[in-house]
Amino acid sequence: MSAPARDYFALFQLEPVFKIDDAALKRAYYALLDQFHPDRFAGKPQVEQRLAAQFCADVNSGFRTLSDEVYRAEYLLSRQQVDLQAAEREGVGSEFLMTQISLRERLASSESDQAEEREQLLQEINDHYTASLEQFDVAASEGHWRDAARCWQEMCYLSKLLEVAQTESRGR
Repeated sequence: MSAPARDYFALFQLEPVFKIDDAALKRAYYALLDQFHPDRFAGKPQVEQRLAAQFCADVNSGFRTLSDEVYRAEYLLSRQQVDLQAAEREGVGSEFLMTQISLRERLASSESDQAEEREQLLQEINDHYTASLEQFDVAASEGHWRDAARCWQEMCYLSKLLEVAQTESRGR
């Protein structure tokens, strides 16, 4: 992901930090949509209609990016010109990989009739995700972008695992 031309934090009048005020983001998002929605420009010249449509597309993209913790972390890294492909090649630590493999195996082998065990596993995955998220916040706020990139990768793995676990919990 390369940094977009528009600064999403500035667009929503937020500080460029990892932990943001979600309510302030939503308020700014809806205010911008209300003000610049393409329907408001229906009777205007074509150029104004196109600009409104593009601006709303940027607003929607910015909202999707900043409202998701993993995407927001990636966006912050790209703003600092962190080479995400190099970070991915460097990888995460072997301890994290072993933990993640263990969690995946436990999830795959858990029985559908053991709801309490599955809920505990879901909570454990969520705890690991939260720990990586908090470590990202600390590393980013201290300007340790290499460590932040590793935490972002952990967040990517764990968010996907959480999604699978939550889907399976709902489906069983």
